[in-house]
Amino acid sequence: MINSIQQFQVDGVKNLTDIFSKYTDDLSKTAEMIYGVTEEIHKLGRNIIKEEWESYDELLRKRKDTRKDWYIVRKDDITRTTSLGDITYSRTLFVNKLTGERTYLVDRLMGFDKRELITEDACARILDEAVESCYRKGGKNACIDGGYVSKETVMNKIHVLNFPEILAHVEEK
Repeated sequence: MINSIQQFQVDGVKNLTDIFSKYTDDLSKTAEMIYGVTEEIHKLGRNIIKEEWESYDELLRKRKDTRKDWYIVRKDDITRTTSLGDITYSRTLFVNKLTGERTYLVDRLMGFDKRELITEDACARILDEAVESCYRKGGKNACIDGGYVSKETVMNKIHVLNFPEILAHVEEK
């Protein structure tokens, strides 16, 4: 997290300064100023999350006591869709010495399924929109920054949900 904040102090503040200087040149461009500031803040949020997830993975790599009977195979990149946008980060593949099982321990630690690419918060945004309109709009609403999830993915997310049946007690007249 510290590295992301330090990077923001260098690059983000410069970008914000550029945004505000363009705005002061033409004060009628309020929307452009707001969109620019919003994008810089979202970028900071994505970088902080990426750094945090990678720090968990680094902890698992460095501390052998946290991963008994597991050894390192390789590092891979993965992109997950969050409500802030797509986040690409590195994670380490581990193999269990006893069972031969191969897994990304950081995914287990964070509660991600093996092929899960959409986080809970993005899924909630998808379902909110899909309930009100359609699958396509739900997919467009997955991320604040305009990221997109296919309408088939939205349909699959909705169809696996199990809702309890409500038994209506209708009296016959």
